[in-house]
Amino acid sequence: MMRSRRVRAALSLTLLGLLAALLLSGIDRLTRERIAQAEQRRALATLTELVPAERFDNDPVTDRIELRVPPFEQPATVYRARRGGEPVALIFDVTTPRGYSGDIRLLVATDPEGVVLGARVLAHRETPGLGDRIEIERSDWIRQFSGRRLGDPAPDAWAPDRRGGEFDTLTTATITTDAVIDAIKRALQVRADRSDELWTRESSGQP
Repeated sequence: MMRSRRVRAALSLTLLGLLAALLLSGIDRLTRERIAQAEQRRALATLTELVPAERFDNDPVTDRIELRVPPFEQPATVYRARRGGEPVALIFDVTTPRGYSGDIRLLVATDPEGVVLGARVLAHRETPGLGDRIEIERSDWIRQFSGRRLGDPAPDAWAPDRRGGEFDTLTTATITTDAVIDAIKRALQVRADRSDELWTRESSGQP
């Protein structure tokens, strides 16, 4: 009798453990989905900030492709804005792992000639009051890339001025500064190297 009770108690504990694990798994999945949806909404709002909606008549969310921006492992999403079927802008959603505190995710928009229309940071874990000034809400630092292109400045000058480059360095945040500059430069390099493919490759988006 005692053994039977112990078996039942063990089975009950096991069942409770399984139910708790399933519940936690469901909550985690739901939380991750909500976070992903919130991030997507923010990305889309930022996209139309960089490329105003009146400039294109397609849906960049479905007119998109994914590819690598070497040497980053995480694939980048490239949104394509068109008007009357003609190219208007490419918007790179790229993540660099080279921030001081980890990943920095940003959007880089270029016109068909490769000129930067604007760049914005979507997510990061940089130090508040220091590295977080890469955010447009914190400072105008990110605006200095608008109007630049690959070759302007020269390749070696795509770096913080404290490392001999042409772009302003955020005070006490050189690593953060360098990571963002490098990510923008690499997105521009992919745009130059694969220009035709970026516009003609079949979309990976869902209608």
